Amino acid sequence: MTQTSNTSEQEQLGRATKFSSTSTTKIVTEELTMDILAQHGIMVPRYSFVANEDDAVEKAKALGFPVVGKIISPQILHKTDVKAVKMGLNSEAEVRQLFAGVYRKLSSQYHVKGVLLEEMVPPGIELIVALQNDPQFGPIIMVGIGGLYTEVFRDVQFRVLPISKQDVLGMIGNLKCQKLLSGFRGFEPINLAMLTDAILRIGNLGTQLADHYESIELNPLIAYSNDYCAVDCKMILKENTRQKAISTEKPDLSYMDLFFDATSVAVFGASPQLGTVGNAILQKLILGNHGKKIFPVNAKGYPKIMGVKAYKHVYEIPERIDLAVVATDLKFVPAIMESCNRKGIHNMVILSGGGKEIGGERAIIEHQVGLLARNYGIRVIGPNCIGILNSKSPLDCIFQGYGKRIQKPPRGQIAFVSQSGTFGAAFLESAFDGLGVSKLVTYGNRTNVDEADLIWYLAQDSETKVIGMYFEGLEDGRKFMDTAKRVIMEHKKPIVVYKNNRTAYAAKQSALHNGSLAGSYEVAKGAFDQVGILSVNSYEELIASLKALSRQPVPLGNRIAMVTNGGGAVVGALDQIESLGLTIAQPSEQTKRAYVEYFPVTYAYGNPCDLTCVATATDFEFAIRKLIEDPNVDIIVAWLVPWFVLQKGPLEEDDILKILAKIRNEKKPILIGTFSDKSSRGVSKNIEKLGIPVFHSLNTCMTAASTLAKWSKIIGQSKA
Repeated sequence: MTQTSNTSEQEQLGRATKFSSTSTTKIVTEELTMDILAQHGIMVPRYSFVANEDDAVEKAKALGFPVVGKIISPQILHKTDVKAVKMGLNSEAEVRQLFAGVYRKLSSQYHVKGVLLEEMVPPGIELIVALQNDPQFGPIIMVGIGGLYTEVFRDVQFRVLPISKQDVLGMIGNLKCQKLLSGFRGFEPINLAMLTDAILRIGNLGTQLADHYESIELNPLIAYSNDYCAVDCKMILKENTRQKAISTEKPDLSYMDLFFDATSVAVFGASPQLGTVGNAILQKLILGNHGKKIFPVNAKGYPKIMGVKAYKHVYEIPERIDLAVVATDLKFVPAIMESCNRKGIHNMVILSGGGKEIGGERAIIEHQVGLLARNYGIRVIGPNCIGILNSKSPLDCIFQGYGKRIQKPPRGQIAFVSQSGTFGAAFLESAFDGLGVSKLVTYGNRTNVDEADLIWYLAQDSETKVIGMYFEGLEDGRKFMDTAKRVIMEHKKPIVVYKNNRTAYAAKQSALHNGSLAGSYEVAKGAFDQVGILSVNSYEELIASLKALSRQPVPLGNRIAMVTNGGGAVVGALDQIESLGLTIAQPSEQTKRAYVEYFPVTYAYGNPCDLTCVATATDFEFAIRKLIEDPNVDIIVAWLVPWFVLQKGPLEEDDILKILAKIRNEKKPILIGTFSDKSSRGVSKNIEKLGIPVFHSLNTCMTAASTLAKWSKIIGQSKA
């Protein structure tokens, strides 16, 4: 089916530029794209490019009838839209009719180069494989169902280039249409090794030419039992080829420790006036940061603020300053940075908002802040954030509003990094609600401290076991992705991400299918899966996952067993198991015999094990202990119906606490699920003091179990 090109890649790209449209879209015509694909060992039909009718007749004979005729113009991207493709040309007469009809008509409307003749290939399974330069991640690859159904079903998967064999198999395995590739209902099974090799070759092309193209689309790529053929292809060149597509940036840890371990803090905009950010932040720092030296700075020249000596200029402070916290209008920040540089300060947290998110002159000011930070070697968190927190030091400059009582959040093993101040504040409330926190960082508009810098710092933080994140977009997705992979694989710390901004956006070049399908979330989700980042769909799922990962051991697999005192509780959980990547554990014969011998016939023992509403504490203890001992069980969930738990009767609060205190273990995770009920909240808090997480909805409990199973697989602990 294929033929090779005698033209070098650079010559082809040069010709492509010469013949591309005079508009801003640089379309590479299909015969040149075919040449490039063939040169990279990608199977294409036998083809000939012709410029006149007589040559077309001779070339059609050489190819052998029937043939496909395509009108080639750098001004025509989607040929079917203007009827520029004729299928099944079976004779010389039909080839001549192509020139007399469609060719003549389109030549009067477009700059037509000629006609591409291709051999007709047999039908097969139609796929799409496409490449695109994503604004956040650089070159990416998309694989999915192709032909007419690409945009109808949107059954596609993304990965960031370069890709491995495992990446390709992961993409194929996640497609809804993957059953078609395995011989579903009469379809011939596709040789996955052959198809994987084809996708790897396309990915290799995408990596090598990353600085040149905007989009490349092979649709359809027809897959057969032991062969394939890319029968239609499109390429669009980048307008700016000087900018490198693949980022090589590494995380920067310079001065990062001073953000969290500062012993002296200057507060710019510190104010005696209630109801100001400067007043609220200064109050927190003075009252909540024991052992730290706090220096109020205000241009109005107050002698003291809140009983602490104040300064008009930071360079008047006689001592070294580790950290500057800025709570002024953004327009004053460039001057503040000048004074910080004079004082030798290398760390700033800028709370000030109203920069590039507003635009105009304010965006220019923020740009100036970035330039000064680079020129002076100042690390900046913010602007447009609510601050940072280190629960160990303690250092807390989180703005939580005016006049709030100063409380120290409980220490824990979870660090939370948030682009949004809203979600940062929400996490702090969750930390106060028993979750605990090691570090909290809100970074807003990320001047020069970004997500990658922060997670690499946290990877080496002994106080942090799990990293949670919220963001809407990434400035350098590849830097983040590469850093996250190191955090996960080298330091074995899970990263759980909740990303908003999920609707499809207008890509730089949305003329191709891969542009319209490459929504910011779809691409990011592919990148997350590629490096082992755990992604969730809501803030509630984020908190549930962090709670489970920080408090329970890593399971050996995804086999889940459930014990309950109310059968309805587990029915909804069973509905979610398959979609969450979990499987129902099959208890061992030993466990089954033990249940038969111990429980009355009125109990529905097995998996799920329904102890009914008359269950006793001893019943729960026996059932869970057997599941801990069972080698066929990886994760245990106990569903407690709250009104049975709290009322005087078979199972009371003290009973459940006693048995859970006895059976908690370091071998298998135990999760407690209960429907949200005010009367059960006190019990929940007492259970969680034992280190066992409690979840108040089916969704959060099952998501937590799923996250544990996925993490087990990512770090290679899973037996699956």
